[in-house]
Amino acid sequence: MKKLFLSSALTTTLVAGSAQAVELTGGYVDLGYSTFTDSALGDKYNLSGSGELAFSKSFSTQLDLGGYRLQNLDGTTTNWTLHANLHTASNASFGAFIGRENSDGADFDFYGIEAGFDAGKATIEGYLGRQEVVDFSGLDGTLFGISVVSDIDDKWQFSANYDLVDNIAGILNSGMFSIGANYAVADNAEIYGTLGTAHLSSPIVSGSSNEAYVGFGVRVNLGNARGTTFGRRGVLSKLPGL
Repeated sequence: MKKLFLSSALTTTLVAGSAQAVELTGGYVDLGYSTFTDSALGDKYNLSGSGELAFSKSFSTQLDLGGYRLQNLDGTTTNWTLHANLHTASNASFGAFIGRENSDGADFDFYGIEAGFDAGKATIEGYLGRQEVVDFSGLDGTLFGISVVSDIDDKWQFSANYDLVDNIAGILNSGMFSIGANYAVADNAEIYGTLGTAHLSSPIVSGSSNEAYVGFGVRVNLGNARGTTFGRRGVLSKLPGL
């Protein structure tokens, strides 16, 4: 299934590329930090970036790259994600994504579908997918997320996000809800802050907990105001700390 999914996405990209000139339409670079308020759960530093190539007004591809330093994991976790984006209207986009996350512990493959809509001053985005541990059967789970970003004025944006990653390496489920604010310090540069809570549980141990977390960072957008059509996808990289 995963190989068929990747082959279809790459075939669509090559066909579109052969018929149209390629144009870099957007991208961004993001430097951030997040941490659980309970320091025993760890924190995370991230440096990530993305670029989007348009082959026509209706089709583009997006490549995300990222590096993450999680306190309780040795080494750095890296992530790449390839998106194939179909723009069906000026305010609607649909896509498919596939990627891999490499860490010194378990490595993950993930893939899924996504959609985004502009509704006036608000942007709504959602995704649904699967994640699995590389070279291990039975250790797979769900990826799901939805976000709403609203423009308040020329400087301020507010957001609400929910992300679910379950059965991470067979030992952890995480459902994360957050609210955030972005402030534009220049035409293409912004600072942001996030306040959230993560519902943590385990498929192998009874009980669960709700853990608060905070995050902040700086992001520089390239090209269009949104940077890229879709947000980042991942497994460990979705966690605010570890």
